[in-house]
Amino acid sequence: MASSLSFEVSPNANGEMWAITGADGQTGEEVKIHLSKEMNTVNLYYQISAQSAVEGWQFADNGTLFVNAQDNFNYQVNSIVANEGKSMIVSITSIESCKTIPDEIAKEMADNLSTPYRVGLVDNYNFEIAFRLIAKIVPPDQPEQPKEDVRYFSQDPRVIIDDTDPV
Repeated sequence: MASSLSFEVSPNANGEMWAITGADGQTGEEVKIHLSKEMNTVNLYYQISAQSAVEGWQFADNGTLFVNAQDNFNYQVNSIVANEGKSMIVSITSIESCKTIPDEIAKEMADNLSTPYRVGLVDNYNFEIAFRLIAKIVPPDQPEQPKEDVRYFSQDPRVIIDDTDPV
């Protein structure tokens, strides 16, 4: 079983927060999903707002930058940019485990990439999937050539998998 949520995105080139709004009008900056044993996939649909599309905004590259891998052995994150950069689907699949790497060990591992580790996992029934949306501006009068080779990264539209049922 899958859960699906839709959001409209208005990127910002001035370093201000991007507007990420759910279909219900609520902010999409923190999405909590209660996961049951029957649900192992979450699909997040992002659409560039109509005004932003007129201004030349598009999702760029694969659309996301994955910024925190602490729990990523518990799920897979894939993103697909479609509709000439106006749409993106982020799929979180294979959500299975209720275990995680302790915070202090995850930080140590990130700081010591050349060192192997043996890690005892700890219970975790709530985990965050941290990523940023990636966009670019393609001037409407020059659709084949971006004005400059620049990418814009959103704030983290936090997805929290909440109260997962123990396996």
